[in-house]
Amino acid sequence: MYEMRAESIADRCQLLWHVIAKDTTFSTLCGSLLNPDQTPPPAADPAAERYCAPCMTAFSRAVHAFGTPSE
Repeated sequence: MYEMRAESIADRCQLLWHVIAKDTTFSTLCGSLLNPDQTPPPAADPAAERYCAPCMTAFSRAVHAFGTPSE
């Protein structure tokens, strides 16, 4: 399982969303370490939110490597 967690960037006016594996709550798929106690404020403008490209690439590879669950 994976979850998304945001960090504040650019003087806290923007959010960058990372992917984190559930069993490693501090380390993102891109290798960044996030502070578990820090909850970023919501971005003032939804356009100020973006996704970490290395995290999304790693997540995509993980999903394709394991395939989709059979029903």
